[in-house]
Amino acid sequence: MDAKTKELVEHITTSIMFDKNTLDGEGMSPAIWNKYLCLSNGKKVRKKGDYLLEIGENINGVYFVKKGRIVSNILGKEGIIKTVGIVDESCLFGEQFIFHRQPALFEAFVLEDAEVYFFPKDTILDIMRKDFEINIFIMKSLAIKSRMLCSQIEDVCIRNIAQNICKILYSICCYEEKSGEIIGDILIQLSHQDLANMLGSHRVTVTKNINLLKKQGILDYKYERIIIKDRHKLKKIAFE
Repeated sequence: MDAKTKELVEHITTSIMFDKNTLDGEGMSPAIWNKYLCLSNGKKVRKKGDYLLEIGENINGVYFVKKGRIVSNILGKEGIIKTVGIVDESCLFGEQFIFHRQPALFEAFVLEDAEVYFFPKDTILDIMRKDFEINIFIMKSLAIKSRMLCSQIEDVCIRNIAQNICKILYSICCYEEKSGEIIGDILIQLSHQDLANMLGSHRVTVTKNINLLKKQGILDYKYERIIIKDRHKLKKIAFE
C-alpha cells in the first residue's frame, strides 16, 4: 500500500462516511451479499426523508443498502443534531441490532433515495452460521464503525471546533484525491448547517470559525459551497 492510499484509508476510517472506498480499503466485497438477497424481506424502495430507525427502537435485523444513502443522528438539547454516521450504497446499516436487544440511542433516515434489503435477526444469524465470509464482512463493518466513533470521541475531547472543521474538510479532500491528482482549488458541496450537524455544534459557532479560516486564506465559501484554497494548511490545523 503506497503512502497516498494509506493516508486515504486512514482518513476514511476516521470520518463519518462509510462507503465503497471504506470497503475497498479493507478488502471487503459487497458482491458476497447478492446470493442472499432472495432470503431477505425483499427489495424496498425508500424515499429521501423516510425513517429506517427511530430513537428507542430496535429493528431486530440488518439492512443491506443496495442503492442510496442512510444517515444516523443523535438528537441533543436545544435542537442540536450530531451526525454519527452516513452509510452509502453496498454497505450495511444496523449491524449492532443483530447482537443486542437494546433500544437505539439514535435515529436514522434516508438521505438519498434508496433500495434496501432487510434481513430479520433469525435469518441473518442462520446465514452467518453457514458463511464465514459474511461473518468477516459484518465483523469488519462493525470494527470500522467502532473506530469511526472512537475518532469522534477523540474530536470532542481534545480538538477545538476549528480543528474539527479542518479534519472533516481534509477527509473529504482525501476522497476527492482517490480518482487522481487534484489541480487547483477543491470545491465541496456542504452548508454550514451540515458541518454543524457533523460536529454536534451550533451553526453560528461553525460560521464564526469558517470565517477565521477564510481570513487565513485556507478556504472560501459561497452559498452551500466551501472552496479549499490551501489543503496543506488545512491538514496542519486539523492534526497539529
